[in-house]
Amino acid sequence: MAAEQALKTRQNQSAEIVGDFGAIAPPDSSAYFFDVDGTLLELRRRPEEVVADEHLRGLLTRLQTAAGGAVALVSGRSITDLDRIFDPLTLPAAGLHGADIRFPDGSRQVARSGLMDEVRPFVAAFTAAHDGIWLEDKGATLAIHFRERPELAGEVLAFLSQFQQGRDLAVQEGKMVVELKSAAHDKGTAIKTLLTHTPFAGRRPVFVGDDLTDEHGFAEVQRSGGVAIRIGVPDVPTEARLHMPDPAYLRERLRELAAHHLVLG
Repeated sequence: MAAEQALKTRQNQSAEIVGDFGAIAPPDSSAYFFDVDGTLLELRRRPEEVVADEHLRGLLTRLQTAAGGAVALVSGRSITDLDRIFDPLTLPAAGLHGADIRFPDGSRQVARSGLMDEVRPFVAAFTAAHDGIWLEDKGATLAIHFRERPELAGEVLAFLSQFQQGRDLAVQEGKMVVELKSAAHDKGTAIKTLLTHTPFAGRRPVFVGDDLTDEHGFAEVQRSGGVAIRIGVPDVPTEARLHMPDPAYLRERLRELAAHHLVLG
């Protein structure tokens, strides 16, 4: 009974919908961290189909200016793929769940490579043996997508989980995807690292995400006295205290922020 009550409490904590984004997270004192897929942009059937339009790039550019540069992307994607999505805009970013971080000055902090070398052939063979699922090999992480075969969720999770034993690896569940990644890095460690660097240092962190992969980030900003916002209906336990219905709603709040809180050039 106590466990059920705790679950309901965590679900209800994110029942408050964000209205005035600028009032909750003013640009002059906030450090903004955004997930991409399902947050800034809608989910697509394939990751390569996701592209930011000129309008969104413009909103992020103006927010970056108003926030003194303190805007970053925090994603499970590679930084190369993030640059493709937002081209020609280049932002500070944490890719591969924090295993690769690009700071505002262009310098990088990259986790040791080779973690996936031993298990990669087994994961490739598993996906090849199951119709309707596919492997996204990001180098430092391996993700199995099963959107077309949701009934295989349990089997995929069990398969990847076995590789955690005796290795510095962790399994990260997401929306119709399970990913094998470094156990030493997550979106929370990425945000914590970025907050020690200019221009993020000394600002109140704001993280917006939509998925289980973002929970480490939500927890980190809450510990830091920041703001955690989950995109989508809060129907599962979450560390986020606030929510927005969907990516379109977030983009509209960013548009309002640009109109009312930012000085446009």
